Amino acid sequence: MKFDFSKPVLQKPRLPEPLKALMRKFSAPQDSAPLAFLPESGTSEEDLIERVKIPVNNATMRVKADNEVRENAQFLARQERWDSLSERIRMADKTRDTTMQGTPVVDLMLFGARADVVSAAEHALLHGKPAKGSNFFDGIEDFEIVLSENPDDYAIALIVAHMHIDIGWAWRGTVPEAELKDTNREAFLAHFTRASEILDGFCAHELGSAALTAARCALLPGSDHPGDRVADDFEDLIDLDPENPRHMRALGTYMLPQWYGDLPALDLQARRTAARTFDLWGAGAYAWVWFDAILADPNGLAHIDIDYFVDGIHDILERQPDQATANLVAAQIYCAWQAARQRYRESGSGSVQLASLRTAFEAVVHRSLREVHPLIWGHAEMGFDNGVRSVSIERLAQKGRAFAMNAVAQPFMKNLEQGLTIHFGPDGITEIQP
Repeated sequence: MKFDFSKPVLQKPRLPEPLKALMRKFSAPQDSAPLAFLPESGTSEEDLIERVKIPVNNATMRVKADNEVRENAQFLARQERWDSLSERIRMADKTRDTTMQGTPVVDLMLFGARADVVSAAEHALLHGKPAKGSNFFDGIEDFEIVLSENPDDYAIALIVAHMHIDIGWAWRGTVPEAELKDTNREAFLAHFTRASEILDGFCAHELGSAALTAARCALLPGSDHPGDRVADDFEDLIDLDPENPRHMRALGTYMLPQWYGDLPALDLQARRTAARTFDLWGAGAYAWVWFDAILADPNGLAHIDIDYFVDGIHDILERQPDQATANLVAAQIYCAWQAARQRYRESGSGSVQLASLRTAFEAVVHRSLREVHPLIWGHAEMGFDNGVRSVSIERLAQKGRAFAMNAVAQPFMKNLEQGLTIHFGPDGITEIQP
């Protein structure tokens, strides 16, 4: 049936940030502070942590760079410079360029290009009417006209398709399926159907387009039997862009029981992905696929091959020894270790997982970590819920710094209690007597 977009809104869903919404609903809850080793001496833990001297890199320039990419695409869309915008999107897709934070440049450009229309949709659905001076429906129609004028341009098609995906999620919101109003469900499916129709006009394989393949994966929640397609769709995406671990991380989340899979199937896909990408990542892909999933669902600890996972962590850092990756991996292992302690502290089981995760975390700190990136740790503390907008960058960095310093101090706690000061430098770690 054709959905009437003029129907009144019966509920007020929240628009998740595009391309990150699918990870958000099942982020690990932060109901309590992470467990830590309390000092045995009379010195407070805060005083001990103060004796850990490690450079702090707030990486604000990286956030600024991401914003500049989005804003440039938004400017070109506002100026209706579609040829220039399309050329830049196709080039970013071809080169697989990423920002310093690992975000695909093509994703940022697509987001910026549709930002005005999506923002208008968000306002209209939240408040029941368009913002003053804007026309929600005209924006959708204008984009469809641009697409009709450029029917063979897959970059324009991606902009319009993602616009429909975003607006579909705006209607769908994050309410449980049983509580979803019929009107909202119909609108969600209508927008996803239209996005699918748009993308059907292009073959991602023939074009060698990771962006088109990723868009196909983003359509899974609107398909009839997503569980039948999720593994194959993500296999296509990962094979097209194997250097980008975000696709592997997204696969792991989709394979959770909350979505379209189960934990044994998730482990199987992690092993298959690792086998296909062994020349590039070694065992790293196994760790990437489990990376977010193990935090979103700690039950995965009973299914993960912990030795294989730790080997994967070491292979990742061997191939990507930069400090952003070291912080990302350290934060993930620390969070997984804390989740394991929380899960197993009452049952007394899980000693192998706990010991392996603790050893792996300490190895990453000693061998690889030379500075702290607070924003990465802030995102990790929230289960890598990177789309959350209720926390400012400044607040996220503040929380992340405190979280990171507490974590980094743990391997040195006994020495800190003895009065030593721990210094992190480019060439390693030194312990200085008082």
